[in-house]
Amino acid sequence: MFLEGDLVVTEFRLEEAFVGYEGIIHGGILAGILDEVMWWAAAWHSRRACFTTDMTVRYKKPALLEHSFRAVGKVTRIDSRLIETEGEIQDLKEGHICTTATGRYFPLRGERNREALKLLDYSGCSERVKERFLGNPNL
Repeated sequence: MFLEGDLVVTEFRLEEAFVGYEGIIHGGILAGILDEVMWWAAAWHSRRACFTTDMTVRYKKPALLEHSFRAVGKVTRIDSRLIETEGEIQDLKEGHICTTATGRYFPLRGERNREALKLLDYSGCSERVKERFLGNPNL
């Protein structure tokens, strides 16, 4: 995953193990990918680990196994308790949107947040990411 401005983005291509119907990626896998990019958008924006409180997924077109995809997550609203997000998966070969989602995330605080952030694997992350999530002991 990487940042493009305020967007969290990942590009992917999946193997046959992720097929639901023949040649089509399982919808649960697509939902999981959207939850991940939206979670990271909420976490990046808040500098906190979050719980997913709810998520709505819409499957617009089949996501074909042999294609490459781009998933994007962004924050759309923050209130005193929840962070609202949107996400989409685009078929890079065909150019259309396959799957969209909205989600709401509850940011953790205090010791619960610090413990959750320590559980993440930062081995492939930049120093900027490590500093954002591990560098502020007051979160």
